Amino acid sequence: MLMEQAMKENIKTLGGALLGLVKSAQPDKPTQLHDPSEMHLLISSGGSRAILAGAGAILACHHAGLSNWKSYGGISGGSLPAVMAASGMDARTTVATALDVDFASLLTKRGSMLKIMLAYLLQGRYEKTRPRYGVLSSEKVGTFVESIVGRWPSKYWTMAVSEDTQMVFTATGVHHIEPHRYRLLNTEPAPLGVSIRGSCAVPGIIDAVPIEVATETHWLLDGALSHEGRTPVSVPERFFGAKPSQIVVVDVGDGKDKIAQRKAKRAMRFWRMVCGKLCIPQFSPDPVDPAKGYIVVEPEPTKFGSLKFTLTRDEKWMAVMGGFNAAVDALAAAGYLDGDKLVTARRVVDEYRAIEAKTWGIKKIPVGTLSTEVEQSLAAAGLW
Repeated sequence: MLMEQAMKENIKTLGGALLGLVKSAQPDKPTQLHDPSEMHLLISSGGSRAILAGAGAILACHHAGLSNWKSYGGISGGSLPAVMAASGMDARTTVATALDVDFASLLTKRGSMLKIMLAYLLQGRYEKTRPRYGVLSSEKVGTFVESIVGRWPSKYWTMAVSEDTQMVFTATGVHHIEPHRYRLLNTEPAPLGVSIRGSCAVPGIIDAVPIEVATETHWLLDGALSHEGRTPVSVPERFFGAKPSQIVVVDVGDGKDKIAQRKAKRAMRFWRMVCGKLCIPQFSPDPVDPAKGYIVVEPEPTKFGSLKFTLTRDEKWMAVMGGFNAAVDALAAAGYLDGDKLVTARRVVDEYRAIEAKTWGIKKIPVGTLSTEVEQSLAAAGLW
């Protein structure tokens, strides 16, 4: 009798241990899903790649039911798709606008091609010295934004830097943030075009943008130059009460692109030999940490750089789908995309990979084939 009872206890213990192993082998499921209206969108810097991949991520978020965000924000290139969405523009139109606009036409050249090429080569140095004037001016960017958006959207924010301080622009005013001091410079929103131009002003490449607030003149430069780098999550947390788990961060960095990382390291070594530390940026902030709860979307690397503004429609679609594909993965992992919607999204992702494999870089395939087939795939899924 005692032996039989002992065997039962051993079987029970063994069964519990096996169940524990099975559970531990399964991926952790999200413990809390927030109401979609309590979620916040942040799109990082990244030039033309941020504009396009950010639009693609917005399309995936809309498919998942995330479209009426509590706040919409972005810096540098990411400020453009964010402001489009914040203005009430639907996800499809946001993508279409990013595809249709000629980025190069929005920038006015201020020098010869040789001077422009030299400025691109010295970008690391200019990030450190931060000259006020570059080889391109962005007045047309401001005009373009104001023509399609109009007044400042109530839930929108962007950020630039003035010297070493953050200048945060919201519908409630202009905020000046130093390491140990905060000042509200104005309770009225700044001009929308000026604010976005300032956030996009890459030192030495695109002119800094002057703005006068409360009798002070500030020269605005790329928001990615602040101590938070390309993903300033403190802004939605401070001004909109966001928690990390409520923020979808579209981080258009190098991501998993090992080739781009190696090229960047080689370039840094070369310029360090040419002109020493003067050519190397002072710091490179760590990307936002998903372990803290942020939902991080890391768009797939593109075959062109962030500051390439003359792009074919095929190249643009590749960047858009890079953002879409990464957002599908991140939202599914966070629990915001499941069921039939996830099945549809996965099918679109698989179809895109097949389209890219059979069309991109193959001379016999007419230019534009990738775009046509991607649009057909999205339309069949009800996304285009």
